[in-house]
Amino acid sequence: MRCTSLAVAAVVLSCWSLAAEEAKPEARERVETAITEGIRLLEAKQYEAFVKAFVPPDDLKKVTEKKPLNEFVDKFAEKKAPHLLDILKSIKDTTPTLSADGTSATFALKKDLATVKEDITFKKIDKYWYIQN
Repeated sequence: MRCTSLAVAAVVLSCWSLAAEEAKPEARERVETAITEGIRLLEAKQYEAFVKAFVPPDDLKKVTEKKPLNEFVDKFAEKKAPHLLDILKSIKDTTPTLSADGTSATFALKKDLATVKEDITFKKIDKYWYIQN
């Protein structure tokens, strides 16, 4: 009888745990946590996952119409990922300028990181934040 009670309790707890995990918001639903998630993916060298998560869907579709995803990811990993990682780390604890409608967040870059642009913009599409530029 006691073994049955323990087994039932274990099943209930595991189901409750799974429900709690499902209830957690996805990291890209808030710009602050999206930046942290981007850093995590780049540090782990999960470049394909990063590209799929942070390149706006329409842009990713256009890119993959021209070349295979793995080719784009390889070039991104080689040429852009290290600099982007530095940028994300530098803006992690800063406050962006938000657009009036709250769907765009622009972060000013430190001068030493502003090699091409002076800022980086995240755009909210549906419920997720993507890197716009």
